[in-house]
Amino acid sequence: MKENLKEKENKMSTNVLVLESVGSCVDCNGMTYPLNVDGTPDMNDGVHYNDVCEEWLNGLSFDDAAELNDWVYDVCGDEYTYFLDKVSN
Repeated sequence: MKENLKEKENKMSTNVLVLESVGSCVDCNGMTYPLNVDGTPDMNDGVHYNDVCEEWLNGLSFDDAAELNDWVYDVCGDEYTYFLDKVSN
């Protein structure tokens, strides 16, 4: 999975975390974007991770939620880590 992630990050030519389970990516500013069919982010429909809908949260796999927690902490500089709590309930 990490190899696929690297390939997709390089393909998009921006530093993003791809979240396959919800068909989205998140950038270093905490904005989530849906992925186009070709794997690039749809930059017209960004939503900050704090404002994503319940359906999006329910769609996150446990692995994606763990990676998102790490991303939010390491890249966005935020300690808000409810993603795993949401997925594990």
